[in-house]
Amino acid sequence: MKSEIIGEDKKDIGTQVTDNNDVVHQIEMHKSNGEIYAHEQDGYPDDPDKRTVKGNEHVNQARRFAKYWVARECGYDTLDWQRNPDRITAAALAIAPVTSAAAEEYFGDFAQQFAHIHGDAEPAVSVPDEIRPADVVYQKDVYVGIDEPALESLTGDLLETDEVIAALGRAIDPTETRPDGTVLSDVLADVTGIDETDVPRLHDGLLIEDVSDLHVHWDDAAGQYHTQWGEQPAIDREPNARIEIFEFDPDSLDDLTRQITRHLLCQVRDCYLRMGIAPPEPFRLLGPGHHDAGTWYEHYDFYDRYHDPTAEISTWYEEYTPDDAYGVLSTRSAMSEP
Repeated sequence: MKSEIIGEDKKDIGTQVTDNNDVVHQIEMHKSNGEIYAHEQDGYPDDPDKRTVKGNEHVNQARRFAKYWVARECGYDTLDWQRNPDRITAAALAIAPVTSAAAEEYFGDFAQQFAHIHGDAEPAVSVPDEIRPADVVYQKDVYVGIDEPALESLTGDLLETDEVIAALGRAIDPTETRPDGTVLSDVLADVTGIDETDVPRLHDGLLIEDVSDLHVHWDDAAGQYHTQWGEQPAIDREPNARIEIFEFDPDSLDDLTRQITRHLLCQVRDCYLRMGIAPPEPFRLLGPGHHDAGTWYEHYDFYDRYHDPTAEISTWYEEYTPDDAYGVLSTRSAMSEP
């Protein structure tokens, strides 16, 4: 993927993107929200219904990459919050070191619902009787207590630090002792200039501002998706991330937290892959991430099976990734593979 800014005025910005199929796209969007209002290209039919599956995904990759490039190059808020890798990474950093008590406070409804499915606990949320538990995606929105203007820079600074990468690696590795938050808190104090005594204690979950109640998401026999929305906290902004997990039987609250952290890091992976570029090395992980990305990986041969922890991966799209694709992310060290 390649992109360049080709024009800008007070409200709008234009890009030229060359996709991984060497088709050139001219994509114009509103700077305030990333809404694309013009898209021209000569490599695929204009009517999406007349394109192949691969053709449609090449077009969509170009649109996603154009939004990302404008956000990265110019700092405009053009990325949807669920597709913003820095926002999702911030949520993973906030969740990774939390104690069992904090996990119970923020994610206890997940544990209760899964205990209901696998035992005799009361359900945390009702599910339509005709829906099999294995077909339900349980969702929860996470709000991180970092001021929005500082979020992208802070996330990048944290992830440039080897100690933070190592701590995140331990947070998702069941053979390692989970980090207690000390390393993350120390680095947070260093990069923000906040006195150490004033830094939120990450292991107590104090970097998590709030979470929503559980959402229940499923598709019916006709393939139509449905969502039963849980209550949102009284916060007048969008979340940082949405957890999207199928039921499983965690061994403990620590195990639940470990799986949620890994899931969010896999979502970051999906943000980059579905733009047609490689994720930074710390996020080259296997496992379920975004639910819609997993559907693509499972049912179409356009992508490898990145959602499958046992899959053999043929490409991370490194050959299609610009040298300056990540900014500060380009210097990060890799986490351990599963």
